[in-house]
Amino acid sequence: MQDPGPGGVGGMSAPGTVAAAMEHVPFPSLEWFRHLAALMNANRARQEQLGYVDCVADFTVTDGAADGGPFTVLVTFEEFEATDVRATSAAGAGDFSLQADLATWRAMIESIAAGGGRPGLEFSLNRLSHMGTPMRVVADDPLRMDLYFRYNQSLQEFVNASAHFVTDFR
Repeated sequence: MQDPGPGGVGGMSAPGTVAAAMEHVPFPSLEWFRHLAALMNANRARQEQLGYVDCVADFTVTDGAADGGPFTVLVTFEEFEATDVRATSAAGAGDFSLQADLATWRAMIESIAAGGGRPGLEFSLNRLSHMGTPMRVVADDPLRMDLYFRYNQSLQEFVNASAHFVTDFR
């Protein structure tokens, strides 16, 4: 990935720019989430329409690590930006943890790509996590869990940015 430059997290072009070929990014990977952060930061106007986001989200692919265990990335959101993206070995280190297996993440990401940046209704974060299956939202206390529901649309837009590159599943 390129140097992020001033104010960036990942050196990506702004959404809507035409590239010769779409970049391929592996999933799950730290690079994949950094691409999302760079795209979010490049599209501040959209984030301002949705409202500020102040939380640390833990995105966990329960069977996404090389050894078949969990793969977790923490993303820190401050106001209208993603300010930090890092891998962690401990799920639950954020305000809340959004957890699903690779098959669920893949179905959602493929639905987003097929919809040009919008998932089918059955594949939105809200729908997938609503009943706690196949995606779970986990937090130490109800106030921290509420952050997921409060910022759900912004989190959905964050993941929807994956339509701007090709996701290669491991």
